[in-house]
Amino acid sequence: MREIIQEVVKAVQHNCDVADARYAGEDPLCVYLMKMRDFFRWSEGVSLGEPVDRNALGDWIVSKETAWDELEEAEFQPEPIVIDGQEFNRFDNAAINKLLIPQGYIYSGGLGRQARPIYFLGELVKTETTANATIWVSGRELSRCVVAPPAMSQLGAIIIRSDSLKRYLASMVEEWSWKKGDNAMGEVVSHYNFETDFHGALNAMVDNEMENLILHEIGERIAEELIGEGWQEMIANLPTPLQEMKARAVRDNLADCTVTLPAFLTFKDRNSMNFYYANMTPIRKELFPSFCSAYENSLRFGDVEEMTRVINRGRQHWVSIGKQLVRSNQKGEAEAIRRCLESSGF
Repeated sequence: MREIIQEVVKAVQHNCDVADARYAGEDPLCVYLMKMRDFFRWSEGVSLGEPVDRNALGDWIVSKETAWDELEEAEFQPEPIVIDGQEFNRFDNAAINKLLIPQGYIYSGGLGRQARPIYFLGELVKTETTANATIWVSGRELSRCVVAPPAMSQLGAIIIRSDSLKRYLASMVEEWSWKKGDNAMGEVVSHYNFETDFHGALNAMVDNEMENLILHEIGERIAEELIGEGWQEMIANLPTPLQEMKARAVRDNLADCTVTLPAFLTFKDRNSMNFYYANMTPIRKELFPSFCSAYENSLRFGDVEEMTRVINRGRQHWVSIGKQLVRSNQKGEAEAIRRCLESSGF
């Protein structure tokens, strides 16, 4: 099986490279460079917490971009993927994983934002079945793209990419260390004691945030059920990346107001709330200023009642916005969708 897996690793990484060649350059420059920094660490085996040599990183990026230039017009291959003599479409996750999971591996091929293909192959380290979902946790990643989402839902299961999660959290701590601001991320760094035990703190944070990722993924499923059929079709029809980002933020806010944030309040998990706020994208903050205000007030006055009210009202608000977006899409009212997204803040 080892030789077979090596061939699968090559095939998946080829598809990752083709996807990156076509789409990696679409990110804003600052985002692109941060992603490439993380990708360099993974590709070259640079330990988390270890400084990255700028010259080595720069040379590696030039080399990678040169290789991508040669792949930009290449086809995704092998198409189909061949495993032990059997052929599979690269998006047939169920059939591929039926063979790989018993051997201790997990695969995913799908589409991310702006229909960007994302693939990965990793070592399966844990399988858990709950009342809400089957959860697969991967460890060391053998093939991956520049974009490496820490969590995703697939065929009724939730995949947690623990290596990608660890790298993402380490990059957030590293970014904070450059300025060391007195902010939510500073509270998180202090809570986990990163400055005296980086790796121990990082492992503890990964364990905690892995559970929170699961909550969010469960919340996303419930959010789509609350909104009703037609959400994915509406997302696919949005004409601009900005509209897609705002629409996804609507669903994320609904998911978290439904599951994630109430769990933080129930368990009085102040640290997870701090990281949640530190990790909110500018668009999510723009759309949910009432939560931002309630969070800041809870820091000053130690009162979470306002936050509880905002989360409860937010759940109702985001369900309404989501339904409105779907209805407008079904009627072919593109302008109504644009106006709804522009005025959807709460």
